[in-house]
Amino acid sequence: MSFEFRPCNMEMDHEAYIRFLLQHHAELNLPYPFAMKLSFISSPLMFGKGMLVIDEEPYELAAAAGFVYGTGANEYKDRHICQVEVAFIRSEYRRTSLFIRGLQALVAEMRAGNPDVVQVQFWTSADQGESDKLFSKLCALPGSMKSLVNDLTFYTVPFRELEALCHSFGSRMKLQS
Repeated sequence: MSFEFRPCNMEMDHEAYIRFLLQHHAELNLPYPFAMKLSFISSPLMFGKGMLVIDEEPYELAAAAGFVYGTGANEYKDRHICQVEVAFIRSEYRRTSLFIRGLQALVAEMRAGNPDVVQVQFWTSADQGESDKLFSKLCALPGSMKSLVNDLTFYTVPFRELEALCHSFGSRMKLQS
């Protein structure tokens, strides 16, 4: 399978991003009312960047992700923090290789939009089941932290460590080719 990782730069990309995530909002595991989910889904288009992952054959959306520079609590002035607001891969596309390539593309977009990013953070439902293994790998990176807040888990990862992880994945994927 061949995939295109496309930043949402044009109006048609914004529309596809919003439409795709709204179609899948019940699967996002966001424990919020719909209005708040909509806020998390749309904020990357205003304060950061959205990204589409397109399966080039049959040319359909496989995934979408979005992040913001800064935090709402600090009125997005703390732009050295990059917060992932939403990330979703359709179930039929969920595999390690696509996740890694998507993470690499997302990290590259973060760096391109703000070379001064030092931290990436995100929230998940406390009960993530299948994602716990993945998140535990991120927590194993030096300087990473995991905190429980009510029914949510808050993760922070130093950007340089996440970027290094992505580079190491890239090296391994080239060796396997």
